[in-house]
This record gives sequence, C-alpha cells and structure tokens, in this order.
Amino acid sequence: MDFSSLNLGGSGSSSNSASAAPVSLDLHKGFTLDLTKPTGAALSSIRVGLLWDPVVSGTDVDIDLSAFLLHNGRIYSAADVIFFNTPKGAPTEAYIFKSADARTGAEASGDDDDEWIQVNLDRVPADVTSIVFVANIFNYLQNNQTFGVVRSLARVSDASNGKPLADFHLSSDYATDSAIILGEVERKNGTWSFNTIGEGSMNDLNGLLGKFQ
Repeated sequence: MDFSSLNLGGSGSSSNSASAAPVSLDLHKGFTLDLTKPTGAALSSIRVGLLWDPVVSGTDVDIDLSAFLLHNGRIYSAADVIFFNTPKGAPTEAYIFKSADARTGAEASGDDDDEWIQVNLDRVPADVTSIVFVANIFNYLQNNQTFGVVRSLARVSDASNGKPLADFHLSSDYATDSAIILGEVERKNGTWSFNTIGEGSMNDLNGLLGKFQ
C-alpha cells in the first residue's frame, strides 16, 4: 500500500503527568508486561508516553511517537496509522488517541510525557489484533540526528489513574538509529499484554510503515 498521501507535516505541543515512580527497565526484545491489576482484573486503558531532552542544550530534536493498528500483523489502510497528523474526530478516537505534537522535547516539564498515545483496550475492535508503538526523529537526514543526541525514555502507564507500570530507557544501543519499534500491545484469547520489541533502524515514518504492509 502507498502511504505517500499521509500528511507528514507537524505542529502543536502537549504534556501529561504520572503519579508514581515506575519500575525501571531496559528496552530489550522479548520482555512481556502483564496488563492486569493486582485484583486480577484487566486494565481497561493504557498510555504509552515518550520523554526526551537533547544532550546538547539549545539543540531542538523533534521525535514523533506513532502507533500502527495491525490486523494479523498488517496495516490495511492509512486509517490504521495514529500519528501527529491524524485528523481530530477520526473514528479511531473511539478507542485510541494521541497528544498534540511536541517539536523539541521541551514542551512538558519534569517527568511529564512530551508525547503520548492512549488506548482504551476494552473498546478496540475485534479485527485489531495488536497495536505497535514506534518513535522516529523527524527530518533526521536533514538535521543529521539519531537517538544518540537525546536522553530519552518510553513509559507505559495505567491510563485510568496515571500510575506508571514500566519505564524503558532507550539505551546507547540506539545511539546510531533514527527510529525504534518500541513494542506492542497484543490481544490473545481475549486478554492484552505489552511486548517489547526494541528494534532500531535508520528510517523515517514511511520506512517503518513499510515493515507492516
């Protein structure tokens, strides 16, 4: 499928706060985060956030957090891409929605998320079998930037109360990459889990999309 029709220009700013210190983990392949509460009940909604600051003060780095709605591993249409230019009021907002676009990593204060995507798991249509979260540096070629020029963190939280579930430090393993497939929420037998992927590459958003066509 040709996604060249997607409008990839950015705008806006956002912030979100978390209420407690999360478990701190390194992003690596094969880790599964259980999305059930201590009571055994399933989480109804999660938020995946991205926090970053440039290593060199005064340098702007525009990182975009996006999500791909997969149907047995594949994207069917542009409507399956949740990113900074997803139209407001899109039908997918019934179960997944994104913060405004952060352009520098300085929009939020302290430990707040610079960008985030929230998923209401109990409302996701049955034909969406997983949701993949990706991060990429906008205009990385023009600006000669990789994840080595930022201190960055991906965070998974319980969206119902803001409680962090895990922090994934984007380690030096991605210092030479402009894009990372962070992980996915996957539905199996009616329950959801978060699986880390941690796959870095030199790509823009369209390059990442090509992996799921």
